[in-house]
Amino acid sequence: MRPMRLRLTAVLLVTALLAAACGASASAPPATSPAPVVTAPPTAVSSAGGTPSSAPSAVATPGASKGPPTAQFTLTGTAGLSGGVTINTVSCDLPSLTGPQVEALGKATDGSGFVLFVTANHIEARVASGDGPTLKLRSFVGSGVSAFDAATGATLDSDLTESTPAGAAIGTLGALDHIAGTLDCGNQQPGSATVTISGPSTFGPLSGPIGAAKVTCTTSGSAHYVTARALTMAGTTPVLVFVNAGPQSLQLVIETGTMSDVFGAQGASASTTSSSGAQFSTDLTENVKAGAAPLVLHVEGSDTCAGVGQ
Repeated sequence: MRPMRLRLTAVLLVTALLAAACGASASAPPATSPAPVVTAPPTAVSSAGGTPSSAPSAVATPGASKGPPTAQFTLTGTAGLSGGVTINTVSCDLPSLTGPQVEALGKATDGSGFVLFVTANHIEARVASGDGPTLKLRSFVGSGVSAFDAATGATLDSDLTESTPAGAAIGTLGALDHIAGTLDCGNQQPGSATVTISGPSTFGPLSGPIGAAKVTCTTSGSAHYVTARALTMAGTTPVLVFVNAGPQSLQLVIETGTMSDVFGAQGASASTTSSSGAQFSTDLTENVKAGAAPLVLHVEGSDTCAGVGQ
């Protein structure tokens, strides 16, 4: 089961379904796809030891145009959750600690935020509403996945079982019983990242460039948000990292599958973002409880947004 952490605003709802409370310490469970340090709209090959040096990740060569990714789903559930889903974003071929993954974000028929995580033999669907202290969340899992390819899509037809942690606030959110539909990745491209992370973390030191990153970008008004997601090593520990760049902010989340370590910086020098990517060279301070001494590491490099090949 994928641990859950949520942070929501009206424009953040689908992002928040992916990740929450990204200011948590290393004792907190990991996010699946962390939100930026600052409030943001919806939208992370091993490090080498020694002196850090930047090296770009591999970029897929565009093939024949298939258009943007799409998804169509029908839900069966209670309290207004039965019916179609409005999908806003589909992200394909995402690295994760359990294998390549496809994610879909949108809204259920009752207006609840909806997110779907799909791997070769696992589905997790979440619905949520509210913000901060009023946040409500339910999570459901299933295994009815066929024709899965993280770079091209999948077909789903699965009963769902609730996996919401005991005691979690669910309010009046309905329950999901079944999901059926398809994910089509179209000709979405992975983007590229030239990012070096150097310094200590709770799980071990990081030193060197990340590789094979998936880069996703979101624009809201004049604000741009860019996330690079990749597998790497913290010492001898395999980790998933998210480098989240936003206006005057940079965040690094490091996950092991059961724990996470979160670092951040804010201010005009933290990062520069645009509709095509991000640049940064910043010292990040670990988020820790009051009175604890934080670790500090350095992140530098640039990202180029993913897109649809021609």
